[in-house]
Amino acid sequence: MFKKTKYRLVILNALVFFILQNAFGAMIYFYTQYSLYHQVDQNIVEKKNHLLHEKEKLGTQLNPEREENRRFVYLLWEKGNKLYQVIPKNSISSTDTNRFSPFVNKAGLQSITVGSETYRILTTSVSKDKDYLPVQNIQIVYNLKHEKEMLNHLLIVIGFGSLLSVFIAVLAGIYLANKALIPIKLSWEKQQQFVGDASHELRTPLSVMKLNLEHLFRHPDNSIEQVSETIHQVIQEINYMSRMTTDLLTLARSDSDQLQIVHESIQLDDILHQVVKDFKILAITKNIHLTTDIHPIKMAGDKERLKQLLVILLDNALKYTQKNGAISVKSKMKNSRAIIEIIDTGIGISNTDLPYIFDRYYRGDKSRTRHLEGTGLGLSIAKWIIQSHSGKIRIQSKEGEGTHVIISLPQKCKS
Repeated sequence: MFKKTKYRLVILNALVFFILQNAFGAMIYFYTQYSLYHQVDQNIVEKKNHLLHEKEKLGTQLNPEREENRRFVYLLWEKGNKLYQVIPKNSISSTDTNRFSPFVNKAGLQSITVGSETYRILTTSVSKDKDYLPVQNIQIVYNLKHEKEMLNHLLIVIGFGSLLSVFIAVLAGIYLANKALIPIKLSWEKQQQFVGDASHELRTPLSVMKLNLEHLFRHPDNSIEQVSETIHQVIQEINYMSRMTTDLLTLARSDSDQLQIVHESIQLDDILHQVVKDFKILAITKNIHLTTDIHPIKMAGDKERLKQLLVILLDNALKYTQKNGAISVKSKMKNSRAIIEIIDTGIGISNTDLPYIFDRYYRGDKSRTRHLEGTGLGLSIAKWIIQSHSGKIRIQSKEGEGTHVIISLPQKCKS
């Protein structure tokens, strides 16, 4: 399944990377071309301004021996577009110069290709300047050979870079595809495990209910007193399935951000006292000593969700604490954070299982019964509630000695 996805991601990432690299190369080429040609145009315009304003004689201004003029050619045209002189001499053949005559009367910078050479031309009129008689127009011609060579070399470099970019793009595509698939694979594995565990958990009570109902069907003459145990088992399984579906719905809605946390001013100590009071009777029934050290805490949070959180944690503490054990509930404010601690002397959690206790349906001790463990989703819901309040939870435990749960919640939660 993931192979096809990986191949598609590799192709997509490689294609994107290749396009970006070549787009960058094209930008460099066109920017260099623009810069070179722009510089050429500026030089030509400077030559034109020099001719018009300095008014130097032809022999000094257009001397072919001068260093700055070696890459310039001047075509001097008489009246009627008749070529008067080419400076430097023989720099352009007489046949080729005829190709320039149509541009004598055109204003602005022009480009012309003659044979394998490309020229940039600017024509200026000097008909009113007696210093240039009998010349009527002067064409300033610049050979772009040097710029073309530079651009050709750059194009070769970019071409080799483009070929190399194919190899780099494939490697980058494989790397990015592997990186992208890691969370997808983890999510898929967790989802598969979640679906498998949920199916197993729902199948078991359905099987029990089916057997009990078949038993009732086979003995229609039995009194209610005779089948009361069977009915009780069916009701237990229904209650279990109800809790299971409620927890599944809570987690599904939390995953899709459909559950909203209501941030309001609450007294966390009042919620703690209420939850502890509800569990006192169960603790007495199991002969477990339940003590509290609760200090006043005023904070912003969701009253119902925080109550659900405390019920989950106290329920776990009570389930896994044996007879004559002890549970302690503490709360205090520290550095603008509410600290809640639940300490029990129960069976504890092994170091192997501790990192996975918040995973949905994770089973540490396989010997525990399903009814003792509940739905197996409690701690996952607890973690979601704490994270929704921008809080943190830390669990310290030693197998056979007990568990210490520490919750830290900000006094003012982020919306």
